[in-house]
Amino acid sequence: MRIVRFFVRLFAVIGFLLVAGAVAVVVLAVRHEPALPDAVVLELDLTKPLAESESGRIGSFFEHQTTLREVLDALDGGRRDPKVKGVLARFSDDSIGFAQTQELRAAIERFRASGRFAVAFAEEYGGGGPGNRSYLLASAFDEVWLQPLGTLGITGLSVELPFARDAFDQMGVQPQFAQREEYKSFADTFTKSGMTPANREMMEALVADLTNQLVEGIASSRRLAPAAVRAAMDNAPLLSREALDRKLVDRLGYADEARDEALKRAGAGAELVEPFDYLSVAGGPHDAGPTIALIHAVGTITGGKSEKPALGEVAAGSETIVEAIEEAADDPEVRAILFRIDSGGGSVSASEAIRRALVKARQNGKPVIASMGDAAASGGYWIALAADRIVASPATVTGSIGVVAGKFGVASLSDKLGVHWDRVQSARNAGMWSPVRPFDDGGTERLNAILDDTYANFLQRVAESRRMSPDQARNVAKGRVWTGAQARELGLVDELGGQDQALTLARTAAGLSPDAAVTLTPFPPPKSVTDQLMELMSGRGELVGALAAVAELRPLLAQLRPLVAAVQGDGVQARMPAMTLER
Repeated sequence: MRIVRFFVRLFAVIGFLLVAGAVAVVVLAVRHEPALPDAVVLELDLTKPLAESESGRIGSFFEHQTTLREVLDALDGGRRDPKVKGVLARFSDDSIGFAQTQELRAAIERFRASGRFAVAFAEEYGGGGPGNRSYLLASAFDEVWLQPLGTLGITGLSVELPFARDAFDQMGVQPQFAQREEYKSFADTFTKSGMTPANREMMEALVADLTNQLVEGIASSRRLAPAAVRAAMDNAPLLSREALDRKLVDRLGYADEARDEALKRAGAGAELVEPFDYLSVAGGPHDAGPTIALIHAVGTITGGKSEKPALGEVAAGSETIVEAIEEAADDPEVRAILFRIDSGGGSVSASEAIRRALVKARQNGKPVIASMGDAAASGGYWIALAADRIVASPATVTGSIGVVAGKFGVASLSDKLGVHWDRVQSARNAGMWSPVRPFDDGGTERLNAILDDTYANFLQRVAESRRMSPDQARNVAKGRVWTGAQARELGLVDELGGQDQALTLARTAAGLSPDAAVTLTPFPPPKSVTDQLMELMSGRGELVGALAAVAELRPLLAQLRPLVAAVQGDGVQARMPAMTLER
């Protein structure tokens, strides 16, 4: 059978290579122009999520996935390029995270400060869902367009949390979890039927602070009173004419009219150019000078290799990340490490492995600057503690300094199904993690001992890294989630800003001037198409056709992540609670 499978894969790859070769010729001919037009208008598609790093999937060969770094580089390079006259961006719903939105707002403000224009267009800001973040970003543009009959969905923020205890009771499933401390609400999804007072207090504070950031950002960009923005929220979704009357949009028109107006402002011969195409010809703003290593930790922190599957959640594998850190630390060309985190946590042991690798890199003379994305909480905050400096966006979700562990007991469910279990064991706690028996006194004692020891170590690392007393560390911990702005006030992060600010700190830490030219090099480097094809032949790669087929399942999978993660039971977890903003 192995030889049969080999030849099946071989012929499949040969056929794929023939198709890929033909497509490559067309793609390269169409996408890679030898020169830029004399007048360039950068064209941004902000209707889709922006990846934190390159996907590494073979499907990206056919459809390029825009990254946040790519957009930032195009805007940064464009504001210094005399050919670039402005930017035209298309918006839709809230597909881009809050922290990413704030980073892009800052980039647009720098772009406009160079004397260039910025036009935003949307058929609807939100449509059938919220448009808070999309409009917050659009408000930073000097001209905001909305299609007639479109709506402006600045409906404000809400948090929705799932609680499945009653469902588990009906099924005969017994969630047995313990956590440290009262704000560590990850397991509440399984063990409670509603919010605890501590959980509600935490969520109300988060929503209030993020709402203030939303209101203040829009008010500042549109030169409106905060009270006027809040009044608009209370009446949203706004009809197109209402949005115009409230001075939240500048013009009502269609996509072709916004495009024609942008090209007219750019001058004769102007053309729209996407960020990827622009950077392919003009080069990036960080392609020359001393090397700064860029390392990503994106997704749930796990042991093993980082994964970016077509189905399911991205995993930040400790093995991949540790190898990248070690390679950067051993590279004599690398002057500093920019460590980008977008993770709500995960395995404690994997988080500790990554933290230790960063500590060793610093001991090897490589400064480490942590840059937090939309989330750097629990295990995501654990790994940030190893950095020389921590930078967070005001809306970054961070903190959640606490731990949780446990299991699901299915003994009652098994009895209902007529399946009965018997056992033989060689030691007192040999069946401790078995799902068909609850924790006994010995298992409960061991579980609490593990949690207490892990939590104590977490607090110690916070106290040492953030120069706090043990009591101060515990007061800001207890599993509580904070915004980046709140974390800055509490001393959990050093500065507010995005990757641009973190890169400035990395230059300074490397002994360079704050604005020195640097080469920003990803570790590990993105996989080539050849590497991906070899993985496909070996049976380890993704099937191209599956990429599109499962794309629609991602929203559902996002809701199921807490249950899936708990069932997998990867030891003690440092995870933030599952929460869905604005749905």
